[in-house]
Amino acid sequence: MGRLNSPEADFGVAGIPDKSAKDQAELVSVARNFFIFATLIVALAAPLIYHYNLRQSRILFWSVGCAALVGWASSSIVRKRANLPSRDIGLTERFVENWGVLAIFVAFMALYSTTMYAPTPFNAHVLQAYAFLHGHAWIDLPNCCIEHAPYNGKFYQIHPPLPAILLLPFVAIWGNDTNQTIASVTIAALSVALAWLMLGRMKFTLNARVWLTIFFGAGTILWHEAADGGSWDLTMVVAVAFTMAGLAELFGDARPGIIGLTAGLAALARYDLVLVWPIWTLLTYLKRPSLRELRWLAPGFVLAALIYVGFNEVRYGSFFDRTIVLFAPDVTQKFAIRYLPNNLYTLLFMAPSLNSRFPYLHPEGGGQALILTSPAFLLALRPSFRKLVPSALMVAAVISIIPSLLYYSNGFVQFGTHHYVHAFPFLFALVALGLPSGKTDQLTRVLIGYSVLLIAFGVWHIMIWGFGGG
Repeated sequence: MGRLNSPEADFGVAGIPDKSAKDQAELVSVARNFFIFATLIVALAAPLIYHYNLRQSRILFWSVGCAALVGWASSSIVRKRANLPSRDIGLTERFVENWGVLAIFVAFMALYSTTMYAPTPFNAHVLQAYAFLHGHAWIDLPNCCIEHAPYNGKFYQIHPPLPAILLLPFVAIWGNDTNQTIASVTIAALSVALAWLMLGRMKFTLNARVWLTIFFGAGTILWHEAADGGSWDLTMVVAVAFTMAGLAELFGDARPGIIGLTAGLAALARYDLVLVWPIWTLLTYLKRPSLRELRWLAPGFVLAALIYVGFNEVRYGSFFDRTIVLFAPDVTQKFAIRYLPNNLYTLLFMAPSLNSRFPYLHPEGGGQALILTSPAFLLALRPSFRKLVPSALMVAAVISIIPSLLYYSNGFVQFGTHHYVHAFPFLFALVALGLPSGKTDQLTRVLIGYSVLLIAFGVWHIMIWGFGGG
């Protein structure tokens, strides 16, 4: 009982036994179903994808289809492997668990790649990667679409550098023709696979893992961010991926070196996340109460700080990023309390428009309140905040969005509230911790189903008609 009352016990759900042979067989069956889903969605979308998408998209599309077919066909082999007697039960469990992670990745790659929009003209990260490959930080500005900061006769894109760094191998092959949206859907699908991994380490029932994973991947605007793939969207997707990787590690072995690295890299995709570093430190200490081990957080934080400072020195000869000052010079005050009411209205109350034009309800480019896209996030309020872990996660979610709440722009043009997507992993962990006894109840299933319906409608509307119903 002492362990269940300790902070460390708050990281998982008590009473869920380790996986038996039957549990592993069920996990293989669930993985097979996700592979089947991926195969079917690729088969149904094939005519449209082949007709409308560019060559890079077709390569991605058929690669996902082949992976889904191979996964489906291999399920019986994996099931036999799981049923074989083994002296190392842990090795067998890891093999089956990794198979499930792969199935989730392929399934959401299929969903995102078959619903992604046309290649985005807002490809600032591709331009930045191209600049890096040519030995400079300034970008060649195209005729339109790239938000930028002018300085000393050169132009600099406004986003953090990590997404561009990740794109370097692909830009080295395809140059400025690299389809940034493909990177977006791939990293978003990886984020969902990491969410599945995190839930497994929290020891939820298999049914609960499926429901919650579907919510994160298809019931939040992560789906839209992946499908769009613009400069802001890819920034958020990368931040979500590394934050989710950090949470998966936190709820697993909680190795401080990995947590520090993932938290540091997340902040290199979305600078606001540097505010969460103290919370990562607290959470790591709660899981591993050793000051000596806690020091291993520092290398990841320091690496991120050095890249940040070096990037700014190369561009502006400054320790700090001056982009926010140089960008939109007509706005003299970029952050202020007076912007809070409008941003809170966007986050909490902004609704789609309604008129007589089919389909009558229309997502507007100004945004849409969080509970009107993902009402299941209301379940993030269900854990007991008298416990340290839920309280710390909620603080992390709140402080990470404070800069956006005080920013002069609400995120326009957007579906939902994409200035706040980087907080989703923390809210998602809270939703999971709030499940009664690690199982999904009727309220959870209803809110998740409603969230998926709202997001699917929004993605469909934007894909066919764009924003608004005018």
